[in-house]
Amino acid sequence: MKKFLALLTLFIIFIIGTPPVPKASADTGEAQYACILSEGVYFYTSENEYSGIFTLPKTYYVKILSVGERFTRVEYLTDTTHTKTLVGYCLTHQLTFVDYTPVNPYLYTTFDVIYTAANGDNNDDILDKLVFTCGYYGDYAIGAKRYAYVYKNGEYAYVPRPENFEYPESTEYADRLSSPNESEGAATVNPIQLGILAVLCLLVPLLAAIILKSNKAPVYDPEE
Repeated sequence: MKKFLALLTLFIIFIIGTPPVPKASADTGEAQYACILSEGVYFYTSENEYSGIFTLPKTYYVKILSVGERFTRVEYLTDTTHTKTLVGYCLTHQLTFVDYTPVNPYLYTTFDVIYTAANGDNNDDILDKLVFTCGYYGDYAIGAKRYAYVYKNGEYAYVPRPENFEYPESTEYADRLSSPNESEGAATVNPIQLGILAVLCLLVPLLAAIILKSNKAPVYDPEE
């Protein structure tokens, strides 16, 4: 009976196919990401809570380099005209790890800072104006004042956050929650396979009863 059930199990697996193996990013070498879902998630330069240099934009992502119990080593932004890749740390419990690669993981946005300075020795009204385009990373608050951590003119700096500066939030995380996609490589069963499986489910109890009946030892009268 056990051999029969084992063979039947193998036959069913053959009919419907083997279940898919979940795709592990760590094994395939694909990058892993975590989403920032709350305000005040700091980007730290070291595994120390006093080394925070800015808060990451909410709804965007960081790339995961290694996960620790308290701190996770992360990467934020890439090398562009107005940004450079930063490698640092986030508190692990503040990150929401995801099992997909975001389409647009980072916030790429800029704003201009204008510097003016008096020119000349005669106290005239001629002003020189310098304009720097700043690549935005995040905010840093000191009391009631808000600063932006930026990359400008080839260096990182803090500048007063423009009052009218706003950026669009990413909707990718929310969109995936509301409309989850089927897992890649998910097994599908066609109608023919479903029909065979249904017939097998009906036949199993009948076959099991026949086998048990045929294997039942005859009863002898001990007085014969």
